[in-house]
Amino acid sequence: MAATNTAGERAKRRIEEVRRLLGGGSHGQSLQQELAVALTPDNREHRQKIKEFLQSSDLFLPKYDLPLSSERELALHRLRAVCAMGALSVKDFRDNPQRIFAAHEEVGLCDGSLATKMTVQFNLFGGTVLRLGTEKHFGEGESFLRDIDSAGACGCFALTELGFGNNAVQMQTTAELDERTDEWVIHTPTTVAKKYWITNGPCHSQWAVIFARMLVRGQDHGVHAFLCRIRDGAVGQPGQPLPEVGIEDMGHKMGCNGVDNGILSFHRLRVPRTALLDAFTQVDARGTVRSTIKKPRDRFLKVADQLLSGRVCIASMSLTATKCALLIAIRYSLTRLAVGSSGQSDTPIFDYQLQQKALLPLLARTYCLGFAHNYVKEELAKQMTGRAENADIVKLCCVIKPLISWNCENTATVCRERCGGQGYLSCNKLGHIIGFSHAAITAEGDNRVLMQKVAKELLARGSVDVPQVRAGADLTSLDTLLALLKARYATHQNALMGKLMVLQPSEVFETWMKRESDLVQATSEAYGEVFVLEQALATLAGKLASAQAKEVVSKIAALYALDCIRRDLAWYLCEGLVGRDQAADVQERVEGLCRDLVPSIPSLLNAFEIPALLVDTTPIAGDWVKFYERA
Repeated sequence: MAATNTAGERAKRRIEEVRRLLGGGSHGQSLQQELAVALTPDNREHRQKIKEFLQSSDLFLPKYDLPLSSERELALHRLRAVCAMGALSVKDFRDNPQRIFAAHEEVGLCDGSLATKMTVQFNLFGGTVLRLGTEKHFGEGESFLRDIDSAGACGCFALTELGFGNNAVQMQTTAELDERTDEWVIHTPTTVAKKYWITNGPCHSQWAVIFARMLVRGQDHGVHAFLCRIRDGAVGQPGQPLPEVGIEDMGHKMGCNGVDNGILSFHRLRVPRTALLDAFTQVDARGTVRSTIKKPRDRFLKVADQLLSGRVCIASMSLTATKCALLIAIRYSLTRLAVGSSGQSDTPIFDYQLQQKALLPLLARTYCLGFAHNYVKEELAKQMTGRAENADIVKLCCVIKPLISWNCENTATVCRERCGGQGYLSCNKLGHIIGFSHAAITAEGDNRVLMQKVAKELLARGSVDVPQVRAGADLTSLDTLLALLKARYATHQNALMGKLMVLQPSEVFETWMKRESDLVQATSEAYGEVFVLEQALATLAGKLASAQAKEVVSKIAALYALDCIRRDLAWYLCEGLVGRDQAADVQERVEGLCRDLVPSIPSLLNAFEIPALLVDTTPIAGDWVKFYERA
């Protein structure tokens, strides 16, 4: 019994030591603050207000084992509470889109279901109304936009169809103008034309932005968006579905069950001609169509443009979820004592090389992805507000969502494993993060499909110069590491170009989709890795003042780059870019950087600025011994 008590007291002492270590104090505060500003440089005062609000109410405390209907209502109540405190406004897209992205990052700390409902309400639904609509859609004095801001007018985004998930331009839903009644008749002609995976659809939406092929006098003018009632409820009340609207509940999912997803169909639903969101295409009462966009396919690309900011919102939520997973796993690793050299349970499992090599490269990758995400958010915000244009913005939005959501899934899975059985408990939240990550991988464009889009955009660059890197180059140099990543990207890009240039147009699809999919994906991923490292180096060069912060971030950037090279080490060896002796050095350098970063762990974790509420409500992130002290 004495030995048992000693082990228990030893564990308690270690937990208290780690609490003090991670509690801040004067030691490491300046480094922590500098890293925090580099990670989240925008809207910092507003972010803090959101964090404080989330900690101020029991509404945001975790709840488990709820019935499906209760989980959905909880997510709605949380959304309305966040709206009421002014976390974001759909009108922020006009002058401060980064405020919307920041709200997604902070709300994502609390609940993936809440954040998902929020991104549909404000970005996909509200953002589309704002960008494609005109004054008649905004309501008198923009009253409808205010109702969107309060979630009193709850909406959904009816784009995806059951049979046309990744080929929406070929959708079958139609909106045909009836000139006799001055109405659009919206119709679902087949089963595969049903709108599928519609968030907010089965329970909470009174409104939908419905995408349909616009037919006027028998002519197909391409896909357009229509603002339509789907339920008869007043502001703040869902009401009953309209008779012409079919709504099917998709039921329980592997994650994010606070989100109500459904299938919508329309049986000759009649809506006013003014329901057309007509900022770019107008149709008058005589059936005359005028559009600033001449080609029907280009009209679809314009009306679906809100998906770009949607991808950034999903990346924002996923990045926050990844930070939470790392915080949980590393804090537990620092406090969980296991067998040491004495044979006693007196050694934190974080001291083990196995634990450090599993978690610290993921920490470095998450930091670097955060720096890259900051650049994408800033450039997209400039473009959305008309301050600047960036020819690469489509590529950047399409590459950052896959890279961040894949990292979220991998990080959460590794963290779950490295926390053992504790990681399997719902109350320790890693399972919820894994479920959310899979939703992020698929939503707003399947990651692999988006990577095809990136590769297609990259073809416009043509051939790319391959940096000259000699075997034996200095792997401690960030310039060398960047050159190696660039060499991989350039080699893949040029190989893909070479395979396509010799083809007839009729042969491209067969090659692209059925013969060279690995090369297509590898080209996009290599491009993304170069972009991420470049942004980490830009942060290192231009956004850090102290020598201490620069030293830490240089190690993070080097660990990220070496981890990328290690993953593809066989390729680098075959290409002669890394010699046999260097191959061993890559592994040794990764291990050395992991050891070097250990003293900076308190600052690296605290710079995530994750509220105490998350720690206090996650047993293994805090005092897990006390959690299990039950009479």
